[in-house]
Amino acid sequence: MRRSLWSVVLALPLLLMTACSSRQPGTCEKDSHCEGAKICFEGSCITMAEKKAIEEKRAEESKPKVCRDQDGDGARAGNGCPAGEALDCNDDDPNMAPGKNEICDDIDNDCDGMNNEDLRGCVRTIFGGMSWGTQKDAHLEAPRSLVYDPAGFIVVSDNHHLWKVYLADGRVELLAGSHLSNFANGRGQEARFSYPSGLARSGSGDIYVADCKNNCVRRVSADGTVSTVAGFCSNLTKYTGQFADGPAEQARFYCPTDVALAPDGSLVVVDKENARIRKISPDGQVSTLAGAGPAKIEEGEGQIGFQDGPAAEALFNDPQAVLVDGKGMIYISESFNCRLRRLDPVKALVVTLAGESDTKLGVGGYRDGRGAGAKFSYPHGMIFDAKGNLLVADTGNAVIRLVTPAGVVRTLYGKAGDTKPRALDGPIARARFQTPTDLALGPEGSLFVVDADANRIRWIVP
Repeated sequence: MRRSLWSVVLALPLLLMTACSSRQPGTCEKDSHCEGAKICFEGSCITMAEKKAIEEKRAEESKPKVCRDQDGDGARAGNGCPAGEALDCNDDDPNMAPGKNEICDDIDNDCDGMNNEDLRGCVRTIFGGMSWGTQKDAHLEAPRSLVYDPAGFIVVSDNHHLWKVYLADGRVELLAGSHLSNFANGRGQEARFSYPSGLARSGSGDIYVADCKNNCVRRVSADGTVSTVAGFCSNLTKYTGQFADGPAEQARFYCPTDVALAPDGSLVVVDKENARIRKISPDGQVSTLAGAGPAKIEEGEGQIGFQDGPAAEALFNDPQAVLVDGKGMIYISESFNCRLRRLDPVKALVVTLAGESDTKLGVGGYRDGRGAGAKFSYPHGMIFDAKGNLLVADTGNAVIRLVTPAGVVRTLYGKAGDTKPRALDGPIARARFQTPTDLALGPEGSLFVVDADANRIRWIVP
């Protein structure tokens, strides 16, 4: 009797622990029950890739098994067609079928996942908008920036990813990140970003990232390993104003949106919400180059956020992108003020290179011309061409503009004033852009364009 009583007493804690938890070993109810980058899906901890494979298999199994040639182009479509058959990518368009010749238009004529490949005088989509070919498993969402690598690929930032797109065949790989908005250093899918924005490529191939909602600047090596360069990275502070100069780990940013390499090896950063231009020196020291702080809002007047002059007194309003030329001169695009500004870091002086607007209401316009005689509408990304001119993504006007060192502005690509901005591939003169936000020079004088709202990366090939 005594032994039985002690057996019950000793077993009681175990019984209580079992009774207090309804979750069986090896199961989960939420993501926090899983280790590493795994998530909780239907009670089990699995990777994002495994979840995607399960969902795709179920979606495929739910489709009716059909095989048809609806548009009469000789190519069949549907999930009931024989395995290995070259299937039609669009059974509603007779101009799209495997084996057709590619022509300069707005569709993928030969169904290989790319359009207008190997055609000159043409604008094509290199990433986005395709659900077949080499990009059928990649999904581009709200792209923001890109850089070109002479090895034959581009790197694109979108919602929490960095994608690697090969020019030869349009193949897409995930370089780093996940669809989840968060912060984590690591390699490839282990890393986390939160609305990564502007990119800059170093001579060694490293990619620097302005990680806006994590409020820091990151570095991505060629193998996809992500590390922190400067700032306090945290997704928990994405709506918290913070500003501090100093050593890299003590410095604070508030939504950096772009980064550029300077001739001395330092990084110049657009600290958007702080309305300042900052610098990260090669030894990790962060300092402010220009900007007196965010725009002030005056009742009945609007936003007061424009002033040229001494760098410490200059005012910016919604600065977006930055470039540094070979002499160290810094160029800034301002969305709300609809201007391009130039900062001389030696003289500590800010001037307007081109553009004019109502700086209280943020109303720009469209006009080619010189200096204040030109008008932009919410300009964003910039790049230098081979002659030292600035090429500018004039987002609100849906065009690409050229700005000479003297501030003369003219329109290169696209057409402003369309009642319905649209992304349209085809001959350069007829091609249209929807919301261009960034640019990168490509091989042989070509130009890559981020068309953000269209969720496409466009390639202009003269």
